[in-house]
Amino acid sequence: MAVLLLQGPLGPFFKHLAQGIEQAGQDVFKINFNGGDASYYSRQGAVNFKQPIEQWPDFLTAFMQTHAISTVIAYGDCRFYHSQAKLVCGQLGVRYLALEEGYLRPNYITLEVGGVNGHSPINHQSVKAYLPVHSVQDEHVMPGNFLKRVRYAMKYYNVAFFSRFHFKHYQHHRSFSPVFEALCWVRAYARKQWYKLSEPSTKALIKSGPFFLVPLQVYNDAQLEFHSEYNSMEEFILEVMQSFAANKVDGQLIFKHHPMDRGHVNYQHFIAVHSKHLGLEQQVRYIHDQHLPSLLKACRGIITINSTTALQAFYHFAPVKVMGGAFFNMQGLTSQNTLADFWHEPMAPDEEFADQFRSYLLDHGQVNGSFYCQFRFTVDNLVAYLQRIEVL
Repeated sequence: MAVLLLQGPLGPFFKHLAQGIEQAGQDVFKINFNGGDASYYSRQGAVNFKQPIEQWPDFLTAFMQTHAISTVIAYGDCRFYHSQAKLVCGQLGVRYLALEEGYLRPNYITLEVGGVNGHSPINHQSVKAYLPVHSVQDEHVMPGNFLKRVRYAMKYYNVAFFSRFHFKHYQHHRSFSPVFEALCWVRAYARKQWYKLSEPSTKALIKSGPFFLVPLQVYNDAQLEFHSEYNSMEEFILEVMQSFAANKVDGQLIFKHHPMDRGHVNYQHFIAVHSKHLGLEQQVRYIHDQHLPSLLKACRGIITINSTTALQAFYHFAPVKVMGGAFFNMQGLTSQNTLADFWHEPMAPDEEFADQFRSYLLDHGQVNGSFYCQFRFTVDNLVAYLQRIEVL
């Protein structure tokens, strides 16, 4: 029996994970889809898929049968190659494990059986019935890794671009231009420095009066595309502003930009135009890098499509209204009323259930570590978790 790795997070994490799995006694194979994948994983057991995308399911089926694959691990479950792999796993009776950024950030990564986010198996019944079985260790604080992620991304996209003729059938799930990505990362750094000087401090923002917080998500996030009815982040922003105006809500409406989206998009003009049209110029604000936990503690409520910021909000017992599909949109955690009602009656989570939910998450799929640094520490924890759930 063996483990098959598909696409992983940007960087060498899957190479380190493979070493950890092999040390635990299982064979590991890897399928690369472009030069960027191959640049971070060229060890024994790696093969390149260069065929047309339509041939992927048959290729994967044959590969898994030939190599007696018992477990497939992929980063995310909504990319075409990964969603098709999930279907093949179902047909062959093979375990499908999805990795994702931590639900409880920044010190965790996520691993779930069957899918993550909107495809997560977590539900109200399983949380309600949960009794702690495994002791949760004090979490190790992971260091910042922004510059490492920039380096990993630059290498990935540059190598993928210059080797694209060797993988001419590959279809990426996002922009695949190294020039565009480099420009965005440089612009993100420049904007970060500018916002430090031009935007109010977290303390000043909180002192300016009561507010509702709207944490925005990455503009091309799978959460938006596959787990919501919105076609764009602008569509969501406009709906929230229109509801805020229609219900004559007192206080401020604060939109907080996603930090990983800083260099790719900017909603300043869009928000300004529609704020003026709706008569909300004095109430709507657009911010970037203020301290999120402090905002969560101070806000009247949070409105989100399905951002995992909600999971932090539960920890601070802040009221949350979910506007998309999310595994955590459940009685006792989020408002089950309409957005119109939420503005005037933002109900906080049930404290006991919120604590139970967090304990459940820590015991189900949250692994202390990072995809971008301290690889040995993270892999050791991840392998130990895989052994605990009897995957290895």
